[in-house]
Amino acid sequence: MYKVIGLIVLAVFGSVAAHTSKINVQSSHIRRVSLPLKQGNNGIDWCPECVDTFSDLIYFVLDGIIEEGIINTCDDICDYVTEKSGSPILAIICSVGCDIVGINEFIKLAKEVDLDPIYFCESLKVCPLNDNGDAKFKSFVILPPHAPVYSTFIIDFAYASINGTGTGQLVINIQTVDGVELSTTFLIEALKPGRYAERIAVDASPDPDCDPSVEQCEEWFPGVYNVTVMICNGECGSHHPHSQLYDMVKGSFRID
Repeated sequence: MYKVIGLIVLAVFGSVAAHTSKINVQSSHIRRVSLPLKQGNNGIDWCPECVDTFSDLIYFVLDGIIEEGIINTCDDICDYVTEKSGSPILAIICSVGCDIVGINEFIKLAKEVDLDPIYFCESLKVCPLNDNGDAKFKSFVILPPHAPVYSTFIIDFAYASINGTGTGQLVINIQTVDGVELSTTFLIEALKPGRYAERIAVDASPDPDCDPSVEQCEEWFPGVYNVTVMICNGECGSHHPHSQLYDMVKGSFRID
């Protein structure tokens, strides 16, 4: 009996570890300066909160399965999430999502290995889908083209969509001279057909708080830095349904 319980605990917490590792580490050097205007919505939009709190919700749901044992209703698991997390946002997302898909499907989704936040929230009907969506880059520029260390580089780009987009992701990746990977992802909420502009700032300053004994620290040595920007339906690189690369663009800047 104890062996069976142990295997269940290992399986569930292995699932938690898989979910946690899926969340991307955001580079402090890259930030979003401007983003597309939020589109009209007659109801409350819980999609960003669902994506942002994904790992916490999954943790408390799986923890509740272990602690409570048999889960018969959405109230059983969501009351546990509410009590243990103390978060009204997690309580709402748990209740709304579970009520929509039902307790069995909700638990099944939470246990899925290698689950990504956007697919999870789409499955709960919290984030909208559009499998016929599209987006193409129309302009892309990095200014200044070169500058000394401690400068800020601005990445300006625009993209257009004919059919609108699904809930997706914007990925900014910078290949550095010293091989330290700099990457940041941003949520793109479902957009209507149209043209959209974004501005990204890259702070080419060594982080004084970065501890090289704990993590790799970018020093911004002189040389060429290659930039890749991707816009995707769903999470970029995900193997789940409703995920695809819309478009990709590349550029570079130089540290003198």
